[in-house]
Amino acid sequence: MINSFVIKGTKKHILVDSGIPGSEKKILNQVKSNGIDKKDIGLIIVTHGHIDHFGSTAELKRELGVPVLIHGLDAVALRTGKSMVETLKPNKQYWNILKRKLIRDKASPCEPDIILTGDCNYGLNEWGVNGKVIHTPGHTPGSLSVILDDGNAIIMDLASSGILLGGMMLYSRMKHPPFHDDLPTLKTSIEKVLIEKADKFYLGHGGPISRENLEYYSANFL
Repeated sequence: MINSFVIKGTKKHILVDSGIPGSEKKILNQVKSNGIDKKDIGLIIVTHGHIDHFGSTAELKRELGVPVLIHGLDAVALRTGKSMVETLKPNKQYWNILKRKLIRDKASPCEPDIILTGDCNYGLNEWGVNGKVIHTPGHTPGSLSVILDDGNAIIMDLASSGILLGGMMLYSRMKHPPFHDDLPTLKTSIEKVLIEKADKFYLGHGGPISRENLEYYSANFL
């Protein structure tokens, strides 16, 4: 139900998000099945402080021996192994059931190595990736998106799509993810992402979606 991504670089590859606690073996198996040597992964990016996105970071950091990047506003989640409860504002009342579970769940604490601050614009050339990490708050205060020069972007929980939480089909069917921290801020962040001229957007739940899908979400849901 939760997506993680690998960005291939000419020097090293980058893993984006680590799923729920206990996902490390599944992720590494998928990496291997796609012909990627885990030794070629050089960075883990955590897009935000919800446990379904950082849950296996500590284990993967230990296994891969690589630095972890996060925005400072969400770093407390990594350090405590707990979701940022104050940001779990349900978009539908029935998501309160999931909220109670996320509050109970705990991951292994992990100290981040690269902590971004403010309205960051962090280049990824060190890993041979033509792209950058930008600050896109709204889902959480420290949410990050990855904008690549080839027209792809990873925006994780800025939006969601498909049927059920995992978006198993009908990827162009836009919807809210279970939670957002601040909807006006989120709309501003989506507008910021759209300025970047990406045309394909990869999500944490469902997707990928087109520029038109994201524009529709911003206009009709926010």
